Amino acid sequence: MSTFTQKNSISLIKNGKPFIEANIHHINSAKKFILLHTYIFRVDEVTGPVIHALYEAARRGVAIYIIADGYGSMGLPSDFLESLEEAGIYFKYFKPLSPFNQVGRRMHQKVLLIDNQRCLLGGINLSKEYNLPEEMDPWLDYACALEGEEVKNVYKRIKKFYLEYFPEKKSQFKLYNKINPRPAIETCLIKTNVNDWTRYKTEIFKSYLSAIRGAKESIYLLAPYFIPSRKLLFELKKARRRGVEVHLILGQNSDHKIVQKVEQYFFKWYIMNDLKIYEWPKSIVHGKLALIDQRWVTIGSYNHNYISKFGNIEINLEVINRNFSEIVSQEFQSILQQSHKMNRSDFESRYTFLNRLYMYSSFTVLSFISFISIFLIFRRASKSR
Repeated sequence: MSTFTQKNSISLIKNGKPFIEANIHHINSAKKFILLHTYIFRVDEVTGPVIHALYEAARRGVAIYIIADGYGSMGLPSDFLESLEEAGIYFKYFKPLSPFNQVGRRMHQKVLLIDNQRCLLGGINLSKEYNLPEEMDPWLDYACALEGEEVKNVYKRIKKFYLEYFPEKKSQFKLYNKINPRPAIETCLIKTNVNDWTRYKTEIFKSYLSAIRGAKESIYLLAPYFIPSRKLLFELKKARRRGVEVHLILGQNSDHKIVQKVEQYFFKWYIMNDLKIYEWPKSIVHGKLALIDQRWVTIGSYNHNYISKFGNIEINLEVINRNFSEIVSQEFQSILQQSHKMNRSDFESRYTFLNRLYMYSSFTVLSFISFISIFLIFRRASKSR
């Protein structure tokens, strides 16, 4: 497990145009190498400028390596993949699907790392659907721009994927290993946490539990596909009994309706235990962001559900810094002001007996599917060791 570094600078990046512009800015700054891996990568008018920046970087002699998840990014146009090869850009699918490979670890991390000097890391996919959908606001999602000492730790945590998929470039990565980031002037404590359950890494989940156990004043959680474990519910309940204000921000809209019904299955428990629930109405919630006691922040790709905990490869940054926490706090307050606060009467009027039965059935079915999927993932991982 990694430790905190101190000399870092970090900024919050919102989904939509700011995120696309941040990608282009980072790519344009590259001099030696670019590492990019993500869950969903699409070729469209929104990602086009990012792809163009990658081509331009390749023309400058920058070595570029891209890994896209085999499920989330499947179906990329063959002419696009050919153009990457012609430009000298190295591309691989992470565990591409086949008739014999439908279940397994998925690459859910979203990282763009430049020259071991700076990186973008968060929960945002590279696709028009997420950044600039036609019928609603951009999905509520976040990334962060990081510079300083911790960039090298991010590199160390993701390097193994590139060595696995580009083994012929091992000597090149030995050179990258020697490149150290310039320490930032300011002090900002940051630690990189990874979840990869089949490799015995549950650092993100443990960091959440530890921070919640230590909470004294307030907890804010922005969480898509929120199907919390018993451990997490237990710690939230204990925190509330200590007098800690707990705010959960979920989505009024969802791209996975059955998952949304399972989310709603827990609403009664939240209300009974005096947790505050808010529904964001303007777009789909996809951000994975938490703030505790106005001083501790985590941001990244990790969702609170079985698939993220047991099946996906995730990465988050854990940040302790007053200035960054204040920025995140302002963002949370803005979200709350635009969201609908749920109460007991809302729940009782909206969720009839049939609706509650639907929620319970959805919970039962999804739990069974998750159990089978996790069993198959673990079985396959055990055979591959």
